[in-house]
Amino acid sequence: MKKIASILLITLILLLAACGGEAIHDGSSPNVALLIANRGDKGFNDSAVIGLNVSVVEHGTNLTVLEHENNEANYPKVFMEAVNGRNHMFFTSSMMAGILEEQAVRYQSVKFLMYDGEIDWDRFTEYKKKYAAELEEKGEDKELYDNVFCIVYRANEVSFLAGYLAASMSETGKIGFVGGMKIPNIEDFVVGFEAGARHKNPDIFYQVEYANSFSDLEKGKEIARGMIENGVDIIFAAAGSVGLGVLDVVAEKNIKMIGVDADQYAFLMAEGKEDLAKCIITSAMKDIGNVLYGAVDNYTRREVITGKTRTIGLKEGGVSLAKNVYYKEIVPQAIQDEIDELERKIIAGEIEVPTVRPPIADDRKYVPPSEPDKP
Repeated sequence: MKKIASILLITLILLLAACGGEAIHDGSSPNVALLIANRGDKGFNDSAVIGLNVSVVEHGTNLTVLEHENNEANYPKVFMEAVNGRNHMFFTSSMMAGILEEQAVRYQSVKFLMYDGEIDWDRFTEYKKKYAAELEEKGEDKELYDNVFCIVYRANEVSFLAGYLAASMSETGKIGFVGGMKIPNIEDFVVGFEAGARHKNPDIFYQVEYANSFSDLEKGKEIARGMIENGVDIIFAAAGSVGLGVLDVVAEKNIKMIGVDADQYAFLMAEGKEDLAKCIITSAMKDIGNVLYGAVDNYTRREVITGKTRTIGLKEGGVSLAKNVYYKEIVPQAIQDEIDELERKIIAGEIEVPTVRPPIADDRKYVPPSEPDKP
C-alpha cells in the first residue's frame, strides 16, 4: 500500500478541511461514500476524511461524507443514501455491521469496506442465500459475490505499549482510561493498556470509565475531573470527540494524556495549539487514512479484494505509537528503548498481548476484560 507521509497528512488538514470532498467529475473517477459519527475529533474520523481527501487530489475521487452522530435509528437512511447508485465504494466502521450483513449483497456494484470491525460472515452468507432465492423466483440467474471487506486493527498491541509508557511516566502510580462506548473496538484498547501497564508495574492503579458517547465533550470533562480527584495523572482516552473534553481538563490540571487513532500532538500543533499539544505524550495510532486511501488506490487499479477479514497490527504497520519530536523530548531514553524492545517482542510473537476479540484469521488468545480498579 502506498504510504502517505505524516507531514502531508497534517498539511492536508489545513488545506482540505473545508473542501467537503468535492472533486472534478470526469466520468472515470470512483464515487466514494464515507460514514462517520462526526468530524473534528482529531483522530479516528478526521483521519478517515483526510485519507480519502488525498484520493480526491490524486485520483479525482468523488467523495461524499455522511455524518450520523451515533444515532442508530438513522443508519438505514444513511445506508440507502450511500448506495443510491452514485457510489462505487462505501466505507464505514463497525456501527453498520448489522445492516451490511443484511443488505450489502443486494448492491453488487458497490464495494463495502468496514475499516474497524468485522461483520458476522455466517449471517452475511445466510442473507446472500436468501437474496439468491429471491432472484431465482424472479427467473434471474445472477452470480452473487461477497462484496464486503473487513479490517480489524489489533489495537491491543499498540495500547500495550501505551500502557507501559503510562505506568513508566506516572508519578502517582495511578492511570486512567476513558472509553467512548463499551464495545469490542474500545475494550481491546482497555485490556491492552492494562496489560502493558501491569507489565511495568503489577500494582498500578487503573481506573476505567465509559462515556457512552463518542461526541459528548462535557461527559469527557466530568470523567476526567473524577479521575484526577482520585490521583490519576495520566489518562488514555479512546472516545472520539469525548477525548477533546478530557484534554481540556488535562490541560487545566497540568497532567498528561495519551491520544488515540492519529498523532493528536501533530494535529494540535498544526492548529497552533501548542499548550494543548504538549499535554499529549504520545498517541496510540491506527493507520486509518492510509488504509482508506489504499482501498481507493486499489480500486482504480482493479485490485479490490472482498469477502474476507484482515487483521493488522504492529507487524503490518496498521497500528503504531506516535514517536514524534515531543515524545522523544519528554520520554527518557531508557524508557524509549524499553518500549522499542517490547514492540520488537510483540512483532516477533515473544509477547502475547491479551485481546477481547475471538480468533479471526490467526491464533490470538481470547481474554475477557478484567474488572477495573474501583476508586
